[in-house]
Amino acid sequence: MTNTVFPKHGNIQTDIDRNLVKLNIIGPCNLEFIQDMEEQMIALRPQLDLANYAGLIVLHGEALATPEALNYFTNYLKTVKAKAVALCVKSTFNPSITQKVLTKAYGEAGINHKFFEDEELAVSWLRHCIK
Repeated sequence: MTNTVFPKHGNIQTDIDRNLVKLNIIGPCNLEFIQDMEEQMIALRPQLDLANYAGLIVLHGEALATPEALNYFTNYLKTVKAKAVALCVKSTFNPSITQKVLTKAYGEAGINHKFFEDEELAVSWLRHCIK
């Protein structure tokens, strides 16, 4: 059997502001996308206080992924040492399903996380978490 390498689906834009990493993600998110995201996050580490940082994840479009990609993502999350992660899923095609899937992944990884409709409230909560 031949391993096929698929092109990355999805798009990610990253920004860092005072130990707050913002990821703007447009799905769909296949395994190759998640592997690329992991590489981008590793490259950002020198810019962060790894003992005191948080993440804001804003998802758009089709944010669901294959079981293989979700398993990889959950295992990646177990290596993340963020104090907290705020997730905004209101702009996804299936917000309730997306929230359910992400709750499972972040919960299994043991990451303090919360869902928000409003990015400003999310940032306020994250700033409180990394004081």
